[in-house]
Amino acid sequence: MQIEDLRVNYDGCGRITYNPEIHENQGTVWSEEDKEYLCKYESIDEMETVAMALGRTRGTVAEKLKKLRKNGQFEYYKDLNKFW
Repeated sequence: MQIEDLRVNYDGCGRITYNPEIHENQGTVWSEEDKEYLCKYESIDEMETVAMALGRTRGTVAEKLKKLRKNGQFEYYKDLNKFW
């Protein structure tokens, strides 16, 4: 399959809706590598781009980021330097 063949739908806010061909990691456990990537790149790249890189929806990525900040884990993963 080529990128041109993908059917992408958007919700009322302009976000890409769940598509199993794009969001292949949706519903899976977040790895340490995924959390490090999220914390390092959320301020550098657009949220949609980070979500696509992680194979998850934008909403899921935003929710995980919120939880990491609330639990005090954001800085830990941002400074981890193990994978990224």
